[in-house]
Amino acid sequence: MKPAVPSVLRSALLGLLSLASVAGAVGTPAGTVISNQASALFATPNPQDPQESASNIVSTVVQPVCAVSVGPDGTAALPGQSATLLPGERAVFPYTVVNTGNATQTFPVQNVMDPSSTISPAVHVIVDTNANGRPDASEPEVSSVTLDADAQATLLLVVDTGSAQGDAFVNLVAGCAGGVQDADNVSRVHVGPPPDLAVTKTFTPALVRPGSETTVNVTANNTGQGASHVLTLTDLLDAQAAQGLTFVPGSAQTTQGTLEYTTDGTLWTTTETQPVRGVRVSVPSLSAGGTLALTFRMLAGPSAENHVIPNTATGTTDNVTVSSTATADVRYLPAVALGPVGVPTAPEGTAADRQTMPFAVKGQPVCFDHTLLNTGDVRDDFTLTITYPQGAATATLLTAAGQPLAQPITLDPGQSTMVRVCYDAQSGPLDALITATGARGETNSTHDTVSAVESGLPELTKSYAATTLGADGQTMPVPAGTTVAVGDRITYTLVVHNPYTHELTNAVASDPLPAHVDAVSTTAGGVISGQPGAQTIMWPLGTLAPGETRTLEAVTTVSARAVDGEALQNVFTLTTTELGTPLPSNEVTTPVWSSQLRITKTVSAKEASYGDRLTYTLNITNQSATTAIETADVADTPARGLEYAPGSSTLNGQPLADPVITAGTLHWTLSTIPAGQTVTITYQARVTPEATGELVNTVVVSGTGAGGVARAVASNRATAVIKLNPLLFAPLADIVGVVYVDRNRDGRFEADIDTPVPRARVLLAGGRQVLTDPQGRYSFPNVSLGAQALRLDPNTTPYPPLQVAPDGGSSGTRTVYLRGLTSVDFPMAPLGGDIDVLRYTTLLIGDVTLEKTVALSQDGYVVTLHIVTPGALDDVQLTDPLPGDATLKDGRNTYAGSLAAGEHTFTYRFTWAGEPRAATTDPVMSWRYGP
Repeated sequence: MKPAVPSVLRSALLGLLSLASVAGAVGTPAGTVISNQASALFATPNPQDPQESASNIVSTVVQPVCAVSVGPDGTAALPGQSATLLPGERAVFPYTVVNTGNATQTFPVQNVMDPSSTISPAVHVIVDTNANGRPDASEPEVSSVTLDADAQATLLLVVDTGSAQGDAFVNLVAGCAGGVQDADNVSRVHVGPPPDLAVTKTFTPALVRPGSETTVNVTANNTGQGASHVLTLTDLLDAQAAQGLTFVPGSAQTTQGTLEYTTDGTLWTTTETQPVRGVRVSVPSLSAGGTLALTFRMLAGPSAENHVIPNTATGTTDNVTVSSTATADVRYLPAVALGPVGVPTAPEGTAADRQTMPFAVKGQPVCFDHTLLNTGDVRDDFTLTITYPQGAATATLLTAAGQPLAQPITLDPGQSTMVRVCYDAQSGPLDALITATGARGETNSTHDTVSAVESGLPELTKSYAATTLGADGQTMPVPAGTTVAVGDRITYTLVVHNPYTHELTNAVASDPLPAHVDAVSTTAGGVISGQPGAQTIMWPLGTLAPGETRTLEAVTTVSARAVDGEALQNVFTLTTTELGTPLPSNEVTTPVWSSQLRITKTVSAKEASYGDRLTYTLNITNQSATTAIETADVADTPARGLEYAPGSSTLNGQPLADPVITAGTLHWTLSTIPAGQTVTITYQARVTPEATGELVNTVVVSGTGAGGVARAVASNRATAVIKLNPLLFAPLADIVGVVYVDRNRDGRFEADIDTPVPRARVLLAGGRQVLTDPQGRYSFPNVSLGAQALRLDPNTTPYPPLQVAPDGGSSGTRTVYLRGLTSVDFPMAPLGGDIDVLRYTTLLIGDVTLEKTVALSQDGYVVTLHIVTPGALDDVQLTDPLPGDATLKDGRNTYAGSLAAGEHTFTYRFTWAGEPRAATTDPVMSWRYGP
């Protein structure tokens, strides 16, 4: 419990509180009556019952008081507000005026310029009625303001500078009429020198290829004496993007300030957005002499090609805006060069850009090589056209490989290609203009010139001669048109003739040898290149003078790679500067066949009678190890009186279609006889009443070797003989005879003097024909009685017929009257003039026959050795000695080696001055049988 306060003390305290309340009534509205009464509380003995005593009431009336406050405060030394301006700019200083009195008052307001000011700008006092801090058109300029007690107003001190530069100290003064003023409200306006702002913009490079980038450089320079206010460099890119020139992300850089980006031109952010349609940079101020640079890159897309795209950048500070515009020229720089090969950029129209040929050949292409080069910076399509300022021709465009040139020709920048232009010049001189035109319009031309055109072609002739080694080891010629065998030697002769009045330059003869011959040697500087099987001989002939002829030779051998049935085909070519294409010679063809065709024929019986049925068997063996015989014709000529039995043919035991019968000969066609294999044909024939004597049945087989070359294979023949006793009543007879060389011209065949002629063809009227056997004999069985005419085919014997036959006629044609067996001989005249046969000797040694004939000719003696052997002979030693003091003229009188089964003839000549009858010697021969 607090101690009791004495009543006197409490009364004093209440009095003090009342006075304090009266003293704090400043700002209380004037005319307000303030009443005050004091009271005292007294303590009594009973604490629960205090006593209180009140004083009289005192009343006071408040009087009007005028007071005003203006802020912010400031002095010239320490301005309350400051603004740094450029000439012509405006400063707005906000002030708050407060009525600090207790009654409504009207306060005069005015601007008072401090004496320390160096400039006197225009100043206005504006009431900021909407409190937005700036003067609006609806807000009035005032010289006083009326405020209720404790009310306030915002006044704007608006300072408009002129061109003067310096400091102005403005002061807003407000006060009571005739009373106290608030005059310490100084603000400073500093007007400095103005900046001089310039903006430049460039594209680097300004010429932009589609697909490449260009750098945008935007620069603001302050060339004035004063700093600028906030400066913003802005480059909007939306219009450029619409034409294909777009901002490269992440490429913007600036020397100072803050980078911002926009996608719509309105909203800006410091974060790079996509797509960027504008870039800007801001700095608070750009000092005098200062520079602000903004760079970024832009990409020219394909759609920007052939557009000149402008772009404007602006620099803004306060109310000043400057700008600069630059353009980006988006296009390629296409260009093309066409000229002689290797020098496409030779200046157009100069001698270096013209190729000249002294002459060309009519009908023979003359070719010029050129280089086409894309010298531009863009992939382009080029088309070549040819016009003729002089002359006319048909031109063909080729690639470096000689293939037709497809147009247009597409080339990348810097890429080139060779173009060959070949002209078929019909007359001369010729001037051709070749123009290359790009798809983008660029062109370049070059000239080809031919001074003269001549008719005809160089004369190229190719021939060959083949030789082989005979059984005696001597080299013998192979008859033209016949086959060659492995190991034979072929000599090719090449003749080149220049028929022109102009020389042929850089002439080269080239002979690609057949794959199955190997080069041995050449003449005239020929160079052999390549491996066997792919060899070429080249002769660098240099210059062929007008009318000059060159003869070249190449010696080759037939390789073991050669295949039976193929043909060795050979052509050489000539190239010169003046001939547009290689000129080929004639082709020489040499067929190859090293193997034989073996035929055997047997008959089922040795004797037969009329009506008998005979079975004939033909075994045909292709002895080639490599090549089949295709489309083989098996021709079997039965003897007269034999009739084919239809349906009886078989091939290797299987039924075979009946033969085609032509002129009495049976013809079967076999599709193939495989290499190294034997086929067997059987058929049956019936003996008819026309049969007589021996029934000689001959078969001939011929065909073509496989391997892609249709070439006749040397045919072979076989015979089968069967005896028949002819019917007595048959009105038929036989003709027999001998074809021989009548050495002593006496018209009679003398076996020890005359020489039989084998394989001579004798023709009988009616179409029958036979060939003589090795002894010169022939026969026509079953010939009708009466007059018959016979003729010896002159194409089958090298000997001419005697001028007068024994019956008074020519020995080439004979007419006989046939009544029975009749003999008709055909004597032939010996070659080389009159030859007298001195001796005809036959030696029989086992089953080997050696026939020797010695004859006297005009230039010496002729010896013929004829050997017939049924089997092969090895280690043969043959010596035919000459008479004493005789001189061997040609041929050989000895032989050492092997002999195949069959017939062999050796001939030699010698001279001798002794007695002719003593010129004959006896030959000596030894051997052993082969395996």
